[in-house]
Amino acid sequence: MLITPEQLKQVATTLSLARAKQITDLLNELCPKYGIDTKDKLHEFLANVVQESMEFRHKEENMNYSAKRITQVWPSRFKSISEAVPYANNPQRLANKVYNGRMGNAGMNDGYIFKGGGFIGITGRAMYTKYAEYLGKDIPETALLVQTTDRYALDSALWFFSIHKQLNDEAERDEFIGIVKSINGGLIGLPDRQRYYERAKKYVV
Repeated sequence: MLITPEQLKQVATTLSLARAKQITDLLNELCPKYGIDTKDKLHEFLANVVQESMEFRHKEENMNYSAKRITQVWPSRFKSISEAVPYANNPQRLANKVYNGRMGNAGMNDGYIFKGGGFIGITGRAMYTKYAEYLGKDIPETALLVQTTDRYALDSALWFFSIHKQLNDEAERDEFIGIVKSINGGLIGLPDRQRYYERAKKYVV
């Protein structure tokens, strides 16, 4: 066993024990399939996935923003609040506006269908296609499973970490900062990730 519910609660402190058990059952089942079979590797994966998912609360990207928040998240696409107003509190319209025409999205509703999903947030038709091919499943079905079920929210995160980004060796070598950069292209959320990382190293032993 890689991790117990009690250990996970020490890392992700907002989890109830029942929710921690649900997640640890999946972690113990799925992690070894992706080569995350030591505590060292688990620490890096866990720190990032806990931060990305807000302690396993989010399986799909929240696109329900106020006009002001839209201009803060996508300043290059929305130069003023008035430009953002038509998309405020309209997740489908906003997702299609910001994601259509890139990341492999070609259909008129692809931005919404292939918005960020899973506990690490894979995004775009191209990425979902790669994961669906790995699973041997239909692409829209895969997107739905990733965005709505714990199993595929976690499985997709493991696939992203271990297969798509090939970070297992870096995790074994404790290359934490490099892993963070590889996952999100920068150091977004670094203080939270580091806090989770230190907790994981302290309690998941």
